[in-house]
Amino acid sequence: MPISGKKGRRGKRVASLIRQVVSEALVTGLCDPRMAFLTVTGVELSPDLRFADVKVSILGDEKAQRGCMRAIRHAHGRLQELVSHALVTKVCPILRFHMDESVKRSISLSALIAKARAEDEARRADRISRGVEPAGELPEVEEAEPVLEPDDEPDDDEDADDDDDADDDDEADDES
Repeated sequence: MPISGKKGRRGKRVASLIRQVVSEALVTGLCDPRMAFLTVTGVELSPDLRFADVKVSILGDEKAQRGCMRAIRHAHGRLQELVSHALVTKVCPILRFHMDESVKRSISLSALIAKARAEDEARRADRISRGVEPAGELPEVEEAEPVLEPDDEPDDDEDADDDDDADDDDEADDES
């Protein structure tokens, strides 16, 4: 869930707090039936921290999405108030809400990939039944390793501490 905007710890903390407050308010704080199947996917801050673009993902048909966005615009003042109380800053960023289509795109891409794999397997089964290709197990598909975010990378200092402990143990064994 992207939290971006102004670089540095302050911008990340502000964006994270805005995301948390808005998410809690939309999911549990506001009692509007139009706000169903709603997720805050990210917050992007302007460099001067005056604006916060809040990206929301809404599952459902086009009519339900429009209704949910209307409900969010209707609750904008209350959401702005909740964020201003949660932040300890001179100026509270003005919230701007946008639809995030990335979840919908990823679901449709996953469906297309599954369909393509099924078609490939059907073609292979057909070739095997005609005797064009020898029967056997399908080759395993290699999965890509997860990409680490810069914050998730292990610190080299921790590894160095572990090596120092191992050296101390070796020295104790040598003295015995």
